[in-house]
Order: sequence, then structure tokens, then C-alpha cells
Amino acid sequence: MDEQTLISKLKAGPVIPVINPASVKACLDATDALVAGGAIAIEITLRSEIAPKALEECRKAYPDIVIGAGSVMDVERYDQAEALGADFTIAPGRCFDVEKRAKGRSVVHVPGIVTPSEIIQARLDGFHLLKFYPSEAMGGAKTLKDFGHIFPDIMVMPSGGISYERLPGYASIPIVLSVGGSWMYAQNGNYREASDMSDKMRKSLYAMLKS
Repeated sequence: MDEQTLISKLKAGPVIPVINPASVKACLDATDALVAGGAIAIEITLRSEIAPKALEECRKAYPDIVIGAGSVMDVERYDQAEALGADFTIAPGRCFDVEKRAKGRSVVHVPGIVTPSEIIQARLDGFHLLKFYPSEAMGGAKTLKDFGHIFPDIMVMPSGGISYERLPGYASIPIVLSVGGSWMYAQNGNYREASDMSDKMRKSLYAMLKS
């Protein structure tokens, strides 16, 4: 999937559940409920031994949704994500070896930034689709509104501490492509019931799309 296709799809469904899978089954069950609630994209963080299998099984079960591989911070993880069928990889910061590896390949890599200096360098390196992390800890929508004035040519995918109640602030910012988090499927560290997941997902999409 090329970057423009990814951007187009995320504009249509600008809420990305970020799942750090407790098990393959839990990840699949959550994805079932989230897709039922309208999710067209999910991110599975590759931070555990079971995560690659969870991504692989989700890809098989849902060949048409956008699947991202999160926490991709080295070339080996990037290659693994590509082999498992991820549509994009994303990192919490700049990973220069991964960025070099991803150039010209079919799996888009989204570097992480948090400061103006990092944005400037990312743009010079040819990256205009960026992750903003940890969003809420670094000023959230207020910071991104300021960034939008200075860097109107970038698009950002903020995550980190975002809650449902914060969505209207992000939805009003032109450079925000999508928001990611776990609020729509988990509460206080525990997975919600399937019907509750679907309902939260549906309401989250509405909150982002109505602005």
C-alpha cells in the first residue's frame, strides 16, 4: 500500500485501535468487535512474542482492513511486518535504518516525532506522514494546533494517553490524519465487552468525522 492510498483510507476511518495483544484470541476477538463498530484500520504493536502471530491471524481474518505494525524500531521488525502482511509500520521515534529500508518498498513507514526540530529533519528526509507520541504528555491537540500553523504540509497520527473525551480537540486540526489508542476496546487495563467495544468504536469515529 502506498502512502497516498494509506492516507485516503485513514481519512475515511480516522480512529486506529492500538492493540498490544494479550493473546492471539483476544486480539482477534477485539478486532471482530472493532470492525463491527466501523474500524477500517488497526495497529498491532510488535512488542511481545505472540504479537507477530496475532498480526498474521488478523491479516488472514481481515484481508481488506488496514493493518499497521507498531513499535517497529529496527530493520528486522520491519522485514517481519512486511512478511506478515502489514500495510504500514510505525515507530515512536526516528529509526534511521528502518526509514532507509522502507524507502521505495510497499510497506509505508511512519516515523515518530515530538519536537519542531524532529519535524524539520523528517521533512528534509522526505517524510511528511508522522506519528506524534506521546501525544497527551506533550501537549496533545494544543501542541498540534501550533504545529499546523508552522508545518501545514505534514500529516500526523497522534497517540499516547488519548481518551474519547479528547477527540473533538484533535478532530478540529487539519494536520491530524488519525488518532490512535486503546480507549475504544479497553478500560482500566481490562478489555471491554464486545458490544461495548463496538459502541465505543462507532462513537469515536463519529466524533472524529463530524468536525
